[in-house]
Amino acid sequence: MKIKYLILYSILFFASVNAFAQSNNGSVSGKLTDPITGEMIDFAGVAILNQGTEDIVKSGTSNNGGAFKFTNLPYGKFSVRITYIGYEKQTIDDIEINAEHTEIHLGIIKLKKSGNAMAEVTVSEKKRIVEFGADQINYNVSQSLQSEGATATDILKNVPMVSVDIDGNATISGKRNTRIFIDGKPSDYMTSNITDLLNVLPSDAIEKIEVMTNPPAKYSADGEGIINIVLKKGYKLGLNGTLSLSAGTLGNYNVNTYASYKGKTFSLSSSYAFGKSESNTYSSSLSQNFLADTNYYRNQYGNRSGLNYGHNIREGVNWDIDTTQNLRVTANLNINRSTGASGSDYLYFDENNLETKMRNQGNSNQNQSTNYSFDADYTWKRTNGDQLEASATYSANTSANNRFAQTLYLDANDNPLPGSLPLNQLYDVDGRNKAFQFKIDYDKPLGEAKRSTFNFGASANLRTNNNNQDVQGFNFTNQVYLRDTALTNNFVYNEHIYSSYASLTLKTENKWQFRIGGRSEFTDVNFSVSALPAPYNIKPYISFFPNLSASKNYESYSFGVSYSGRIGRPNIYSLNPQVITNTSNPNISFGNPGLSPSYTQQLDLSFSVFGHDWAFYPRIGFANTTHIIERITTPIANGAYQTTYDNLGSSSYNTINLYGNYRINKKINLNGGGTLGHMVYQSSNTNSTLNRNGFTFQGKAGVQADLPAKTAFESNFNYYTNTSAQGRNKGSLTSSFAMRKSLYKNKFRVRLMITNPLGQSSSTTLTQSDTFNKQDYYTVNTRNYSMSVSYNFTKVGNKKPLKGI
Repeated sequence: MKIKYLILYSILFFASVNAFAQSNNGSVSGKLTDPITGEMIDFAGVAILNQGTEDIVKSGTSNNGGAFKFTNLPYGKFSVRITYIGYEKQTIDDIEINAEHTEIHLGIIKLKKSGNAMAEVTVSEKKRIVEFGADQINYNVSQSLQSEGATATDILKNVPMVSVDIDGNATISGKRNTRIFIDGKPSDYMTSNITDLLNVLPSDAIEKIEVMTNPPAKYSADGEGIINIVLKKGYKLGLNGTLSLSAGTLGNYNVNTYASYKGKTFSLSSSYAFGKSESNTYSSSLSQNFLADTNYYRNQYGNRSGLNYGHNIREGVNWDIDTTQNLRVTANLNINRSTGASGSDYLYFDENNLETKMRNQGNSNQNQSTNYSFDADYTWKRTNGDQLEASATYSANTSANNRFAQTLYLDANDNPLPGSLPLNQLYDVDGRNKAFQFKIDYDKPLGEAKRSTFNFGASANLRTNNNNQDVQGFNFTNQVYLRDTALTNNFVYNEHIYSSYASLTLKTENKWQFRIGGRSEFTDVNFSVSALPAPYNIKPYISFFPNLSASKNYESYSFGVSYSGRIGRPNIYSLNPQVITNTSNPNISFGNPGLSPSYTQQLDLSFSVFGHDWAFYPRIGFANTTHIIERITTPIANGAYQTTYDNLGSSSYNTINLYGNYRINKKINLNGGGTLGHMVYQSSNTNSTLNRNGFTFQGKAGVQADLPAKTAFESNFNYYTNTSAQGRNKGSLTSSFAMRKSLYKNKFRVRLMITNPLGQSSSTTLTQSDTFNKQDYYTVNTRNYSMSVSYNFTKVGNKKPLKGI
């Protein structure tokens, strides 16, 4: 961006601080009736209470038709308390007003006749598992019975528009660059490996998962979308919690605990999870090279077994300083350990498909990582509706990866090749990373009706990654290990990102909503490699990202359009020029320090139509990316392949998403849909095979059923396939079935679950260019039969649960 545009934007940004504002404008309505006669109940007392403090926000009475409605409510969680002579006092909990759900309709509420005056009954409004908004999908974890005793990775597999590949990496609609956030903050500030954290993070500690296809301007512009995991905060008064144990035939065990206590001003929450899992994978690779001077084949067959276990501890303190101020402090500790062993055979063939030699490689490894983070969040709500939020996060992690590799060189008869000694190597890779993030956001009411909103803020994100690789090779002559200077290296990466944003939301009386926002980010990156004489100092750059949307709500349908700019910064793995393995290895990989960031412009059209028992949500997406970053594989001498990263040129990705749900009756609910995308690559590289196109597809289907005797059933099916610059990746159909039985007034629950009874998880990757064709097959043993037992405890007074309204 040119300097003059930056100056203009800054002037507009700071000038707008005193001119605009934000408000939270919500409403709650319902109608009261007698359960026997159906007559409307007039002049009943109705009050809106803050669910966290039980302070009365608004109060009134039902009109002469039994109806009530409260408007101009702020965002938050509330309870509705209803009292009337001759009927039991009734409380409806878990009513949440937010940007996507500003109007809450409770429908017809049947009050219960009272035998003795004012006993209190609690009604919990059952949420849908999936809630769709114009720019966001909410997956309510507590509503899925498969979430009990599960981990975050297990839950993500069932979220609409989310794909989880065979390695546990989650993306939105097959997009290449999806960011994972936890409580609105980037997860890479909590752990060095997000997959390890998600594999042990207990689902019992998760409130919901938000899929943001067009994140608001307050969120980082990095990535093509955000998956935000919202953790429970413990809002209910008193003590409540969950303990669950699970075990499976694959050797997987999980222990999950979550507890929270809330008094009038203080609340405490705590969670602990332990997970152990075993894995067995099988792979094969068939390749054919077409080089200028030869035509040969190489086949690879391998297997790997591994043992993984981890702990995750999260502690939180929430303090309501007074009626306007709140302070929340959380700490998270994540520890992961793993061991594994693998073996591979590389068979080489000439142009007549006759074997010429073989390479046998065995590996054993031990890995460990420790990650910890500290968060402090402060909120100040002024009496005029202004709200200030400030947060600070510090995180650090250490990792140690140790590997022993032995390579044997054999001829076609499995005899040692003359003059070729075995290769024994020791790899010691240590990581030391730390990060700090500071954010401040300010919201202020706009206009007398407080219907429109304005918010602005700034943030600073600072991090340092230190990766040290030490490699030693065995010298058979001297019978001693010597350092391999070609592979030993130290890589230090520093990244500073400073951001500011402003966003204006306008709401009209006829239910139109417009959002106009922008975000600017200043990026300063430098890194050094010990083997090179000088550090890399990338020239600092400033980027601006517009964020626009418009939507309209009707009685039974709504539609919206949104546009935003995003950035894809090269990460430390794609920049690091260190060669990870010996240059004589058949597969060599390294980064490209000359990478530039990619920029994406994306446009989404959304539509939703719904009835009393069904809903349908189609949406269309258009995205164009310049300087796209992709992994590129090329053959080199002696049948080896090297993989690195490059800015290929541009790509366009168009998608259509069709999702919906249908409630057959009060007991059975169906949901499902799919995403079909078309990818087109236009390469600036001289390799013409990178100019290609292809289709991606992801499909999901599920059913939930409430059966007699407090029994429930749920099943889910998933499938995905996608296209890359050099080929395509095809997954397999995965499935899961679960049955749950509730006992002792729902305090105990027993769940039986079957994962992938129809087949193992597998993937097939096809890669090709002018000089080679390559097919990779990968299978993971995932067929599992598991059982979990959970216990829920609650002590919140003398409230009695009511099953329905």
